[in-house]
Amino acid sequence: MEIATIEALQNGNHKAFEEVFLAYFDKVKCFLTGILRSESDAEELAQDIFVKLWMNHTSINPNKGFSFYLYTIARNTALNHLKHKLIEENFRKTFDDLDEGVDSSDEILYAKEIGLLVEMAVYRMPAQRRKIYQMSREKGVSNSEIAEELGVSKKTVENQLSLALQDIKRVISFFFIFFL
Repeated sequence: MEIATIEALQNGNHKAFEEVFLAYFDKVKCFLTGILRSESDAEELAQDIFVKLWMNHTSINPNKGFSFYLYTIARNTALNHLKHKLIEENFRKTFDDLDEGVDSSDEILYAKEIGLLVEMAVYRMPAQRRKIYQMSREKGVSNSEIAEELGVSKKTVENQLSLALQDIKRVISFFFIFFL
């Protein structure tokens, strides 16, 4: 990629962004597919990477290796995605173990109480945050689809999910402080 194109991208030129997108999107997606072993996840993350690239175009240094910069972003994004999935799987496994009766009745009772507290926290959320949380966590709708359906930006969806999870974490923390 020519330095002039990268400089134009840095200056906010849409045509330069289009050239960079066309030149690198398939490569980034292929790279992510190799790490994630999921073409759909790779495509979604590749799109996110290019959105972030455009949003942060002023921070691009055209004098440094752009390919390396882009692949570093892709690698970090993939690793963060994998970490998030691992945490999610461990969380699910913990509750699956509870459902199988592996743990004591006290722990099952605590899990049910926490579940009720989470439901209450969700009920107390502002309407939009509650809707976004329920679509994401209970219905499994992607952030992009939620944004499109509600007519808000993907960043708004991400921020509202983050706030929702903070609300839930706060409630669960109080439970552990007072009852355990």
